[in-house]
Amino acid sequence: MVLIEEAKALYKETFREEPESVYYSHGRAEIIGNHTDHQGGIALIAGVDLGITAAIKGNVDEAVRVISSGFAPFMFFMDELEPCEEEKGTTIALFKGVFRYFKEHGFKVGGFSAALRSDLPAGSGLSSSAALEGLVAEVLNALYNNGEISALDKSLAGQYAEQVFFGKPCGLLDQLAVNTGGLNLVDFKPDPVEIKPVPWIRQIKILLINTGSSHQDLTEAYASIPADMKSVAKNLLGVERLGDSDMETFLDKVGMPCEGVSEEAKLRAQHFFDECKRVEDAARALGEGDSLTFFNAISLSQQSSLSYLHNTFLPGQYDHSPQQACDLVKPMLTKGACRMSGGGFAGSVLLFVFEDQVEPLIQALAPYYGKEAVVPLTIADGGPRRVA
Repeated sequence: MVLIEEAKALYKETFREEPESVYYSHGRAEIIGNHTDHQGGIALIAGVDLGITAAIKGNVDEAVRVISSGFAPFMFFMDELEPCEEEKGTTIALFKGVFRYFKEHGFKVGGFSAALRSDLPAGSGLSSSAALEGLVAEVLNALYNNGEISALDKSLAGQYAEQVFFGKPCGLLDQLAVNTGGLNLVDFKPDPVEIKPVPWIRQIKILLINTGSSHQDLTEAYASIPADMKSVAKNLLGVERLGDSDMETFLDKVGMPCEGVSEEAKLRAQHFFDECKRVEDAARALGEGDSLTFFNAISLSQQSSLSYLHNTFLPGQYDHSPQQACDLVKPMLTKGACRMSGGGFAGSVLLFVFEDQVEPLIQALAPYYGKEAVVPLTIADGGPRRVA
């Protein structure tokens, strides 16, 4: 939801003047394609109608001043754009990372003051970090670059900020979903990536279950997945990424002993190749209006994340995990499917159901998670943009 008046009020209360403009950046949903982006695979990604709204005014003193509801304010100057160990995992790191990418790639930067309001649920897996990165990139794009910076460049700026400044290894899926909006099939193998719009079946509704589990301190768990996949690509298949090989070659070699490649890594590589095929099936089903084939691809994706990728819960932490939410909801589904979304281990689950199931599911799940944690989502077009 766009929170224009709320952001303006926070800006005026904090900075004692009126903002010049208001910008909005939505969150994202990984429809299907779990951990495929960083290996040159494919995924179905979408913008969703929850996000971050920012009241903005440019500054002439080269300072960035930020207030966000519920968080401590911060500021920095244009000559303070170095990665800092103490700032890893913080909002200021994401801001500085986007600024640094812009400077290093010849784009213009400048100061501004910002008041942020968000309706992205904390830890929901809708990628508030990518939404914030996209917001910062679009503000710089509009204020100082005549709106000429592409969605891909803004996405790369966000990825750089997250990897180098924030300290989280990530692919490009979250950032592209935020900066493109709509529903898209993305092929991460080419350079630049290929993006193809995909139609949605209007009868299918999306529900988010925010399980309440935290992504905090999970960087090592996330990092193990691309590390394992890369070990298979390099040591077993002789390529840089799994996407540079194919299923047939992998199946020919997977039974061979290989130094530096664990059995866990082979399972995760198997997930990658199977998941890319499921993404193709899901995209084709949506194009043909075939909801049952789409539901089947979603269900198989969740099963693969459990059995091969091993990222639907942390050992010993099943309670309030994505896996527990899927196990809980499956008996309630008459038609439809559910899967964990995002990096995994904690966070959210997406349900894909028909409209007549939406309210009964919200009522049935409310005792477990609270009614406010079961949220209908709508696919959002547009990417980050000025709204006032």
